[in-house]
Amino acid sequence: MAEIKLLKPVPAFDGPLGVVQAGPKNAPHRRKRWGLLASFVALFLLPVAMAASYFGFVATDRYAASASFVIRSLDGGGTPDLMASVTGFPASSSHTSDSYVVRNYLESPDLLREIDDELNLRGHFSQDHIDTIARLSPESSFEDMVEYWQWRISTSYDSTTGIVSFEVQAFDPGTAVRVARSALAAADRLVNELSETARRDSVQFAADEVARAEARVRDVSLDLVAFRAESGAVDPMVNAQLDAELVSSLEANLVKVQSQIDEVAGSVGENSPILKQLNRQARAYRQQIAERKSLIGAAGQAASAKTAETLAGYEALVIEKQFAEQTYASAMASLEAARLDADRQQRYLGVFARPFVPSEPAYPLRLRDFLLIAAAAFAVWAIAALVGYAVRDHMR
Repeated sequence: MAEIKLLKPVPAFDGPLGVVQAGPKNAPHRRKRWGLLASFVALFLLPVAMAASYFGFVATDRYAASASFVIRSLDGGGTPDLMASVTGFPASSSHTSDSYVVRNYLESPDLLREIDDELNLRGHFSQDHIDTIARLSPESSFEDMVEYWQWRISTSYDSTTGIVSFEVQAFDPGTAVRVARSALAAADRLVNELSETARRDSVQFAADEVARAEARVRDVSLDLVAFRAESGAVDPMVNAQLDAELVSSLEANLVKVQSQIDEVAGSVGENSPILKQLNRQARAYRQQIAERKSLIGAAGQAASAKTAETLAGYEALVIEKQFAEQTYASAMASLEAARLDADRQQRYLGVFARPFVPSEPAYPLRLRDFLLIAAAAFAVWAIAALVGYAVRDHMR
């Protein structure tokens, strides 16, 4: 019996004759799915799992203590700002700048150094039971500690109400409230220092003016004493006035004697003793009048010029002394007014919310932080996948 050979079936070709069809495309699609799954695991599932492990089993509880205060002054505020009342924006004042100063001070290295010296913050933040992420390294520098401290304190300032608030975090309730109280006390001392500095600066200028006016009065008084010693007269103006009155009196006596001479000359001879006596009196009066007029500057001689110069110098010194005394009195009044105004504007810290011992940990916010990390990881994975597909399609 003849052997029958079975022929292998020839595969059917859907395309034209002589055209070889490509193989199945399942392998590239399978590689795409595996790559997408791997990226999903690496960029989403792994970070989410690590976040869940950290917040669920590793993260150390942190306790928070807070305080709120305002900066006030004894004058009860100033005149309301018209522009602020119209626009609704807060008016700029020294209280506003002081509030910003205090807010920045709460996060400053100066406050950290002061509290660290008092409470040993470095030792507290670097305890072994704190998880590695939240712990401060014991070998860290002070600059690193300042950066760490700024993560453990939060401050805020409401420009509308002027309220400054801050919150500090620690790893046990007692330390949290002690740190908050120390920070509040330090802020109080800073405000007192700012108030004392402003008060001292406002009064210092007025005090300097009083010192200058006092020195001027003293110098003018010494010049006046030296002038009197040199001129030999306590008050040259009074002396001149007395000389003028004396001259007037001598002239009146001379007129009287001259009238008597005129009366006697018609009835007696020239050698009459009475007439000679009256003539001698008249000559004496004329001589005294001439001498006195020369002393007060009425005769045009050198002595009269010197007397006039003396009077002019004395009058200038007297006017300068009067002006210096008035300036001194005005400076004293300004100094007293500056002191009263400085006392009214003295600032103080008005605390209305003091720190208390927390009973429950406030941080970390486990659910919120976990959801944020999950959302961020998913966004990163989605963006990476889209970018990968876009690059792949572009390379074809």
